[in-house]
Amino acid sequence: MLNKYRPVFKGYLETIVRPLAKIGLTPNQLTVIGMLISLLATYFFTMGEQRLAALTLIFGSLVDALDGTLARLTDRTSRFGAFLDSTTDRVSDGAVLFGIAYGGLVDWKIAFIALIGSYLVSYERCRAELAGSGTLAVGIAERAERLLILIITALFNRVDVGVYIVLVLAWITAFQRLWEAKKRLS
Repeated sequence: MLNKYRPVFKGYLETIVRPLAKIGLTPNQLTVIGMLISLLATYFFTMGEQRLAALTLIFGSLVDALDGTLARLTDRTSRFGAFLDSTTDRVSDGAVLFGIAYGGLVDWKIAFIALIGSYLVSYERCRAELAGSGTLAVGIAERAERLLILIITALFNRVDVGVYIVLVLAWITAFQRLWEAKKRLS
């Protein structure tokens, strides 16, 4: 849902990545840096520092948005880069929910069910696209929306509520994608 606004920010993102390109930073390096920032946010969640974790995730999300722009701007897009980006996104998603649960901010069983739903959303898109459905970027809570929910609720020291919302919306999105894939692939 939020991904449809990416073209609106294209010029701003390009302005930010031009200096990064000049110093020789590669898109894959930026992808790994974004993941490391998310892991830092995970640490803050484990320490119960929700607001600091949220601010760190905001910064990490910005970096995560820049790698693709840097790749396109420097003509360094690659299938491996897309694979690495997707893989590090899964690591970040899992780590953040782990950090929230490990920090005692939500029951681990709830975090685990939210994680399964979140992973299922990503898996369904990948699997359906491999099966020939075309781009399956449908549903009310793709990764950007789920991350935004966690950030906003953590800013108010209520990330527990955010995890419950993510849990529900991730599973709704998984069922939406399942339904859409059935229509396209039947």
